[in-house]
Amino acid sequence: MSAGTATVIDVADIEQINPRNEAALRAWWEVGRDATAHRPGNPWPAWEQSRVALPADNPERAVTLLGAIDGREMVGAAMVLLPTRDNDHLAGSAVHVREDRRREGLGSRLLAEIEVLARGHGRTTLTGEAYLPPGGTVPAEAFARAHGFTVASRESIKELDLADYRARRDDLGVDLPPGYRLVTFDTTCPEEHLASFGVLLGRLFAEIPTGELDLRDSEWTPERLRAAEQRQLAIGRHVLTVLAIAPDGSVAGSSDVRVNDTDTTHGQVGVTIVAPAHRGHRLGLALKLASHDLALATHPGLRAVDTSNAEVNTHMNAVNDVLGYRTLETLLELQKPL
Repeated sequence: MSAGTATVIDVADIEQINPRNEAALRAWWEVGRDATAHRPGNPWPAWEQSRVALPADNPERAVTLLGAIDGREMVGAAMVLLPTRDNDHLAGSAVHVREDRRREGLGSRLLAEIEVLARGHGRTTLTGEAYLPPGGTVPAEAFARAHGFTVASRESIKELDLADYRARRDDLGVDLPPGYRLVTFDTTCPEEHLASFGVLLGRLFAEIPTGELDLRDSEWTPERLRAAEQRQLAIGRHVLTVLAIAPDGSVAGSSDVRVNDTDTTHGQVGVTIVAPAHRGHRLGLALKLASHDLALATHPGLRAVDTSNAEVNTHMNAVNDVLGYRTLETLLELQKPL
């Protein structure tokens, strides 16, 4: 969210944006890019990625884009995200207002329209995000509080300089426990590990700290996983994955780095998880190291990778500290009952 507290009433119209109308989508994208330009790292996806990903069909969720339009200019942009497979009590929200048009009520009107859409689809919880400099605040925090959101979880957004990682890599080795092995792949999981990998992913929300977020476990069948892989490939995203295989052949843990064809200089850690029965063997560190090595081997031009972890997730934060990650921002995971 990037709106300020309203002081005057605006005259813009709030309209739904067709993501297949490339000119309208570009105007929507530019508002979000400009509203997030002050943030460190790579907070806004590249246009080449957005123009493919946003119009793409996805049975996992429905996306509605909203624009605040004054005359012929788009001055505000918002999104409502409706999960459809699981956690279908939730609606995700994002609101951006062009910097020169803040404090006019645009953000409040966009958020009100999001809530109408969410309630119309039977959603009972609205989520959102606010990004703060470490130890600081931004207008979005006060905006969210004024509109009834509470902070359900706090996360640290961190970035790893891969030149520094390369220089230190030889000092970061960790041995796998006896009987364990690593399997790597680019997006498409080997068939023999697919079902077990889905079982592990289905436990994600139960196994990672999520604070007070109203999240529920999901079921990842082989068919669902294969469909998700195909969607990633279709939008040009590589999910460079490492699995830890236990002595009994089951998937004990996983970590991945995601790199888009449109920007092979920057990656993002997706999911890192180790099943409870296999913790205590430093598998988390081994998986993170292997996934970063795989990303660099696949994309030698990578310069940085970012990740986010709940502040209370002491184990994973310790792993990231060992790798050399540095905090860029604090993420507030926001929540509001409808």
